Amino acid sequence: MTAPAWLDVLNETLDACAAHGRADLAERLRRRRDQRVPGTRIAVVGFPKQGKGYLLNALLNAPVCAVGDASTPAVPTEIGYAPDAAATLVGHARESVPVAELAKELEIRPPGSLRRVEVGLPRELLGTGLVLVDTPAIGDPRSPRTAATLDVLADAHAVILVSDATQELQPAELALARHIRTWCPALVLALTKIDVSPDWRELAARNRTALSETGVVADVFPVSATVRQAAAKAGDAGLNGRSGFPELLNWVGEQASRPIERTRALAAAVSVRAAAVELVETLQTRLNAVSQDNGVDQVTLLHQAQRRTEELRRQNVRWQNLLSDEITDLVSDAEYDLRERTRQIVRHIDRTFDEGDPVQIWPDFQTWLEENLAEAVETNYNWVSDRSTWIAHAVATSFGPRYGQAPELPLTGSGVDSIPEVGAPKIERFKIGQKLFTGLRGSYGGVLMFGLVTSLAGLPLINPVSLGAGVAFATKSVRDEGGMRLQRRQALAKAAAQRHVDDVFIRFSKEIKDEIRQVQRRLRDHFAALSDDLAEELTRQRELIIAGSAERDRRTQRVKKEIDRLAALHRKAGALGSGAAPRRELSA
Repeated sequence: MTAPAWLDVLNETLDACAAHGRADLAERLRRRRDQRVPGTRIAVVGFPKQGKGYLLNALLNAPVCAVGDASTPAVPTEIGYAPDAAATLVGHARESVPVAELAKELEIRPPGSLRRVEVGLPRELLGTGLVLVDTPAIGDPRSPRTAATLDVLADAHAVILVSDATQELQPAELALARHIRTWCPALVLALTKIDVSPDWRELAARNRTALSETGVVADVFPVSATVRQAAAKAGDAGLNGRSGFPELLNWVGEQASRPIERTRALAAAVSVRAAAVELVETLQTRLNAVSQDNGVDQVTLLHQAQRRTEELRRQNVRWQNLLSDEITDLVSDAEYDLRERTRQIVRHIDRTFDEGDPVQIWPDFQTWLEENLAEAVETNYNWVSDRSTWIAHAVATSFGPRYGQAPELPLTGSGVDSIPEVGAPKIERFKIGQKLFTGLRGSYGGVLMFGLVTSLAGLPLINPVSLGAGVAFATKSVRDEGGMRLQRRQALAKAAAQRHVDDVFIRFSKEIKDEIRQVQRRLRDHFAALSDDLAEELTRQRELIIAGSAERDRRTQRVKKEIDRLAALHRKAGALGSGAAPRRELSA
């Protein structure tokens, strides 16, 4: 036996629904495919108090459905053909009840105990296998009654939407009609209670217009169950014709007389096209989002990456120039700072030894000199360290706040611990023997010079005057010799101290320059590595963007291909049956 053409299309669409994660659509199609009912199923739906029960009873000429103030069943009632009237309650088990007692039985059943009700009637209308399904009234979308009615629509081949003639179709009814027409090949609007609405003709016209404007293809049949029942009691064919039921029965008969395979093909075609439309709309939304990302955001990202690369190139030049300039200035400033500090020490040395005798003050002076030289060198080191840290932060700031971490820059030089001790100069003391010898040498000249002068006066060479002059000359000679010796000691001490200061300056000037060079190398290596990391990161970002664009292109092509496949299914479904399918064609 060859499988019908609609089955292949339906199966392919079902697989597409499952592949795209639409389990709800797949379940609808699966129910269409697996449906094994022998005849046509027509569902009768409507909102509360629209005359749905009266309509069905009038169609069947039997009081099967609850009417009036009786509560509407919460489960569907399937009415089919049976030689004898019978009713079965289907819950956890099947229970037969008299048809006359059906309404009463349904009222006393607890909610949730039944799944459906099956009623058999010996009616010629049902003889072809037709099943009329009375559904619970539609109300709150979240209520179980509404859910049960929508579930019945998934298996229905045709639907009678019931609305009374006291008012025009409400937006909720139009929305329900559009939903039914999307998934069901046949729909009619039964406009009930026309016997109590004198303006039902105008109302029917307005409802036809509203349905047409909503895009729903459906006939409108104005009917009156009251007139139908009165005509049945009176056997009045003319009155029955004015009830409007003959036209509705003709439509039901057309649905029932159609071969069931043809009916299933139409239902499958409509379901496939509806599912395809929903899938294509979802894919089209995804495609638009991908196109937007690919068309705008990806170009923007590439431009941003290119701008960051160019900015990084300029940044490399800036930080290298900044580091070079600051290091050059630091070398000059550090040398000048140390020079200025040592010059102050030298000026203090001059003042000290201009006034003091090195023999007496040298020990205290030596301590002072060592302490001040150590302080000068330490201060210079600390200043260079602070300035190096500032340079590091200045360079780091040029990379932006994200990369503003500067490396630690400890100075590794020997510093004050390596300052040599001040060497004491060789100071010549003016000893007692030297003073006696100098005094005797000076007194000899005084005694001789004044002794010769006083000898002219008849006095001996050595006399009190010459001796007094000898003492004066001896004293002066000792004082003069002491002064000259003091100047020599002061000059010698100055020279020794200044030489020591120069030695310290030369040594630590060299050391501090070496330290600054080390700082420059560490900063250069650190920020060069950071720059390389940034360049590598930008390269990876560009590669990811380019790879992402290629992936998005491939994804776009896959989505377009899938839309084309669904559009082909949509066209195939349209070819399965005319009149039942929407006319809008799909494309990518």
